[in-house]
Amino acid sequence: MRIGILGGSFNLAHAGHIHISEIALKYLKLDAIWWMVTPKNPLKSDNDLVSMEKRIEYARNLLDNHPKMVVTDMEKEFETGNSYKSIKKLNKRYPNTRFAFITGMDNAHNFHLWHNWRGLLGEICMIHIARNTEQGLVRNSPARMLTSQKQVILNGAGKLPLEANTTYWLLKNSILDISSTEIREFALIKDKKSI
Repeated sequence: MRIGILGGSFNLAHAGHIHISEIALKYLKLDAIWWMVTPKNPLKSDNDLVSMEKRIEYARNLLDNHPKMVVTDMEKEFETGNSYKSIKKLNKRYPNTRFAFITGMDNAHNFHLWHNWRGLLGEICMIHIARNTEQGLVRNSPARMLTSQKQVILNGAGKLPLEANTTYWLLKNSILDISSTEIREFALIKDKKSI
């Protein structure tokens, strides 16, 4: 199996998450995408963090039983607080599955701040999805500075090897630009009106 991992707080999930998942499914010929909802993002404030149960419920409702996308609370189950530990446990549990960690440009630029980010690169293939207009940002991304990492810019779809120490950069013309904050504010207003 070839599985993409889209990790994050999903506070709240939105069409942009589906959009980049569909891009990764298509361009990397993945069998499925697992949305790994994290209890807390160590790099973000949890002041406006919706409960994990609500975030998972919202994401599952949004996906509406999508045949190739699944919402999971494995990070809570694993009792890990960061992606490195979660992916290590995931690889141990599913030794015959090839995983790829999917992010957007925001995470590509702060990736060097993640806990044991170099160790994470040794555990899983990375896929950063960016707009074509962000080529300059891709070139200057801290993630590109690590010489031990194989860097590949994708021009088309294909069943590429999902090997650790490999980063794929997928540049697309159109990527939805949707804010989780706006979605969350709308959902909270809607919840208050239904009470």
